[in-house]
Amino acid sequence: MSMPRIIALDLDGTLLNSRKEFPKEFPDFVRSHPETAFVLASGRQIYALVDQFSEIKDHLWYIAENGGCVYHAGEFLCVDSMKPEDCLKVLGEFEGESMCEPLVCGLDSAYVRVCGGQAKIESTKYYTRIEYNNDLRSCALKDKILKIAIFVDDFRAEEVYLSLPPRNDGLATLLSGDSWIDIANASVGKGAALRSIQSILGASPEETAAFGDYLNDMSLFEAATESYAMANAHPELKGAAKHITRYTNDENGVMEALKEMENENV
Repeated sequence: MSMPRIIALDLDGTLLNSRKEFPKEFPDFVRSHPETAFVLASGRQIYALVDQFSEIKDHLWYIAENGGCVYHAGEFLCVDSMKPEDCLKVLGEFEGESMCEPLVCGLDSAYVRVCGGQAKIESTKYYTRIEYNNDLRSCALKDKILKIAIFVDDFRAEEVYLSLPPRNDGLATLLSGDSWIDIANASVGKGAALRSIQSILGASPEETAAFGDYLNDMSLFEAATESYAMANAHPELKGAAKHITRYTNDENGVMEALKEMENENV
């Protein structure tokens, strides 16, 4: 048997440790397995992903903004942007919510208010192209917007997420971390983006493995027969996974699982 044709990896809480570092042996592992397409599947901005993995950037496939776009070898292969009127509607829904701060995530840049508080600080961890502008509505009209990310203070994103009413307007709300809620087209998701890559490569779910730690990775698992929840994963995601890694993201859990996978397929 051979290695999977596609291995999709979430970043935060999965491939990256708590210091946001990837395992030192990861670039060499990717280079030594050219038969496998390694896909980074993240809520982060594409430019931040390419910058962080610049050493092997053209060896990788990217699912950015939780599925809003697919990128490979310097080219956007899929972009699923919101209608301008939907962007304005979502911004209006969170206007005046003191514990919620929107981040408008465009194809060219992310946009956050100058007075955006902790959201302004946190966004720099995941976005390298950021424009500070207190008029987010105008920003939403000048770019292709992939999602509206809502930063929630005091790690209360799950509490706020559970309090939101269901949507029936072609948009979907996704809990993407303990401080972040994403709102995007209902057609957007890591799983949908992974299926696009499978179609491009002519690969099947049975030839695909996926690793994740949080609820925004659920659709990724639905597109991969071999699903791996991290030892540190959300309990609900563990319940949906075929495998659970023996080690956490701070213990190189992904690399240890990949090495075991490699040995099994020798």
